[in-house]
Amino acid sequence: MSPLFIPVSVCRQVVDVGGVLARVEESFRWEAAGRVVYADPGTLRMASDDPPAKFHSKAVVLPELGIAGFRVVGYRLHEDGSGPSSPESTRLIVLTDLATGSPVAIVDEHYNYTLRTAASVGVAMRHLCPEHPVLGLIGAGGVAHDVARIFLECLPLEAVLVTSRRPQSRERLVDEIREWSEVPATATADIDAVIARANVLVTATTVKQPLVPAGRIRPGMTLCALGSFEFEPETYRRVDKLVVDDWRQTSAAHDIRPLLEAGALSRDDLHAEVAEILVGRRPGRERPEETILVRTEGMASQDVALAHWVYEEARRQGLGTEL
Repeated sequence: MSPLFIPVSVCRQVVDVGGVLARVEESFRWEAAGRVVYADPGTLRMASDDPPAKFHSKAVVLPELGIAGFRVVGYRLHEDGSGPSSPESTRLIVLTDLATGSPVAIVDEHYNYTLRTAASVGVAMRHLCPEHPVLGLIGAGGVAHDVARIFLECLPLEAVLVTSRRPQSRERLVDEIREWSEVPATATADIDAVIARANVLVTATTVKQPLVPAGRIRPGMTLCALGSFEFEPETYRRVDKLVVDDWRQTSAAHDIRPLLEAGALSRDDLHAEVAEILVGRRPGRERPEETILVRTEGMASQDVALAHWVYEEARRQGLGTEL
């Protein structure tokens, strides 16, 4: 059977929020069971200075699906920090059959990867969310867009607040939220107002400086860091529970590694990885007043599992292009 190329247009047809949440949770459970094999080193990185560009790839074997997956990302860097989410960037997953070594599919994941990013936090939030959750989104780009979609699906949100640098982006996101749901949604330029009201605070920006002062964190909040540097360093030690998707990746992140090297953070400060909470090895939220910080880097196992599901759906529906 010839390999199948699956473009963004097909992904939009076959992917739904519930399915993404199911695939991501299943992947976390495989992680907990030791049923995922990662490449060593976990990430291969390259960069170009002229023109400025970055490239990286990851690889993983998922025995439960009988596949190996190779994720390839490449993008130009722009002065405003944009580039990684550009539709012109490279975001591909190559799937290979473990039994034969033959290529199965090439999946363009421009549509999938922000949903996966949001779903990995959404799955965790089912166990870490405070009562009467009010979602505050700092940032209104593609990731924030899908955080809103995922959280509206899996959490009993009472309100959504959105702030961003550009008025048009936050207003557009709020308009979409109002189309998806009857949950009250508000756009504002006042980041302090969002921090003051939200008890579920998600940062999803490209800035390289703190946006949320440690002194503004209140008891009972759950914080989700989807970018780098958005929370002050002391926040990581100040919260009651620090939860990550993968400590190996988190400890190598360019804003976390300096904290570890300086002794400002250690492995002992980690409460749990998300997979440990899902399977009951570690507790989630235990008290209403707990302050919890969730930091995710993104796991190749989830990207590959999601790509495989998309491939199976496309093949079943006769979609995609034979190569």
